Amino acid sequence: MARTHRMECTAGPTGLLFECLDGCGRRVVVDGASGDLTIIDHGDRMALHQASSGGVDLASPIID
Repeated sequence: MARTHRMECTAGPTGLLFECLDGCGRRVVVDGASGDLTIIDHGDRMALHQASSGGVDLASPIID
């Protein structure tokens, strides 16, 4: 089973930046206008990453 990493959210004028607190290097941006998700750095691809900000929850992905 994969380890779960926590992510911290920083709000900016164009969206939200989520960064892994457990040191793996994952960084994800959520565009404030469109809601598009962009992975900047993958970090540990085997870890599950969890974060939330003001009612926005990032859940585990569903992989078929």
